[in-house]
Amino acid sequence: MSATDVYNIAKHLSKDELIKLNVMINRDLVKSKLTNTIKKPLPNFSFEDGIRYLLENHIKKS
Repeated sequence: MSATDVYNIAKHLSKDELIKLNVMINRDLVKSKLTNTIKKPLPNFSFEDGIRYLLENHIKKS
């Protein structure tokens, strides 16, 4: 079922039922919300260090 189908059905609900549907959807979204992970700060790279890192790790050699 697509969101468009659900929307067309939900348009015909009463205001009270729309509020209940909204609460149920919000509860499901809060449960499945992803948590942000704390990233470690990067060390201070010089321009040359950055180029060397890219060449060694991200640019494929032919």
